[in-house]
Amino acid sequence: MDTQELTSFIEAGELKRMLSANGPCLSIYAPTAESPSDQGQYALRWKETIRGLERNLRDNPAEVREFIRSVANWDDIYRPEEARGQSVAVFRAADVFERVWLDQRVEARAMIAPHFFIRPLLPLFAKERVFYILALSQKNVRLLRCTTTDSTPLELGGVPTSFEAYMNTAKPDHVRDNRSTAGPSAGHSKGVMFGTVSDTEDKQEYLAHFYKEIDRALGNLLKDGKSPVVLAGVEYELSLYRGLSTYPGLVEQAVHGAPNSLKGGEMHARALEALEQRYANRIEAFLEQYNHRSGGLGIHGIKDVVLAAHDGRVHILLVSDSLERKGRFEEDLHQVKVREDGTPNEEDLLNNAAIETILHGGQVLVAPNNRMPNGAAMAALLRF
Repeated sequence: MDTQELTSFIEAGELKRMLSANGPCLSIYAPTAESPSDQGQYALRWKETIRGLERNLRDNPAEVREFIRSVANWDDIYRPEEARGQSVAVFRAADVFERVWLDQRVEARAMIAPHFFIRPLLPLFAKERVFYILALSQKNVRLLRCTTTDSTPLELGGVPTSFEAYMNTAKPDHVRDNRSTAGPSAGHSKGVMFGTVSDTEDKQEYLAHFYKEIDRALGNLLKDGKSPVVLAGVEYELSLYRGLSTYPGLVEQAVHGAPNSLKGGEMHARALEALEQRYANRIEAFLEQYNHRSGGLGIHGIKDVVLAAHDGRVHILLVSDSLERKGRFEEDLHQVKVREDGTPNEEDLLNNAAIETILHGGQVLVAPNNRMPNGAAMAALLRF
């Protein structure tokens, strides 16, 4: 496969396709240049990483040597105009040639194993790299499609995005019959007849209808309902919107404050903090469930977890952010060998369990060592 076919991906579906590849699998990670003047230095580091891999794999078949040759040129891997992260990972197998940009810096490493080494990628897929911010404001409701580094405004399907425009164009279905006895009101409620109900109650009711229209447009745009949406707004409008929204992907944490008063980039930064807190809450929820199920559907033994992952029994897998356990899964015997002898069939068993969990539709979370239950390298909640 020509190196020009090297691609970039961020979608979990593409990760599954890649993880289904038959070995041998080549995985290389490298930090990228922080400025154009550093390019030569990082090219030399890449070359040294490749040479180190070759020295350790002198007896490998021609197929592996071809994989290494196809990624040996740093200029083919790293093109400054395409760079979208602080590190790059390259994966090569018989039917796979993929590149992934990582937001964080990682140490340079290269390996050949039965599966791709994806541990540094796990936070990338466990956390949302694409999310949305819905900025609530009576003057200007905005929807932003965001990544971890930028945001892009989106149209909300042609619905009015200000309360005033909504009141001037819409005819809410809850207008009471007795309102015909009163004169028209002014300002934001122009054209709306008020009667026995107070103006404050009227405005709240119409504002609710306005936000229902916004919510309907959001659901039509994000049809799967799974894309995370972080709300931004003052407390009153956040509460009102949550009370009427039918969109299932609303993030519990929000950006508090009037969106139009936030300085450039501040709303995006706070939304990322909300997502980080959401992720931390998922880990706490895992630990709470694990403590209730420990010894039954909650397990942490290396062999037990790897076997359960291969059997498709792992619902949620929690792995350490740094610990590794070497060994291999012997498929013909359905056994796990935990050891560290440096053989080509050996791999990180946490990596192996993560791959099998993903392929069987489970979730993988990553936690610091001090949050791992019983000091384990990994733990799992089982389906059965």
